Amino acid sequence: MNLAARLTILFFFIVMMVNGQSEVIKLDFAGRKIPVRIILPEGYTANKSYPVLIGPGLDNGNLDMGCRYFGTQPKKQGWILVESSIHMEDRKAVRLLLDYLESNYNTAKTFILGFSANSVDAFSIASIYSDRIDGIIGMPGNPNPRSIQKHKNQQILMIVGERDTHWKKRAESAKVALDKAACQSELVIIPNGGHILDELAGEALFSILKKKLQLKSH
Repeated sequence: MNLAARLTILFFFIVMMVNGQSEVIKLDFAGRKIPVRIILPEGYTANKSYPVLIGPGLDNGNLDMGCRYFGTQPKKQGWILVESSIHMEDRKAVRLLLDYLESNYNTAKTFILGFSANSVDAFSIASIYSDRIDGIIGMPGNPNPRSIQKHKNQQILMIVGERDTHWKKRAESAKVALDKAACQSELVIIPNGGHILDELAGEALFSILKKKLQLKSH
């Protein structure tokens, strides 16, 4: 990306706060300011590339409402973690966020995570930006059957509670369809888990991601 393009992208953002390894920006889209919190891993250096995990959070601009699954000490996980309400915004706003991340950080693979209702949005966003998003974590969401081919080159991880019977059946059906389409996918069923898997907050979730996804820094 040339210098002019980088300056154009940066024009859309106002850096609001830098606090240690955390940065809050406001994404300027269609006259609205969408807050985004970017949490860097401990020891972050620009000479090393890091995977990016985009999760929901900051609903209604509330900086206290982060992604419930990133846990209380997300800096230690080794990824660039992003919290925002981007799942609920106009899909064109996602492009600005991706541009900002790629222009300001040394990023490796980019994943998007959604839980409950916004897990469906995560798959929708990933289908639109299939050339820029490398994988999706749906908790418990799964792809629209009509969009499966758009996920051909993405890693898909579906995590669903054993007791969440409706979504469990949907995930199992989606896994069959994804396998048939030769897509990369994993299905993890949490024993005795319900719909909102709060037991996976923090290290429990990241342990699954490390095993199932190619989330490594270089």
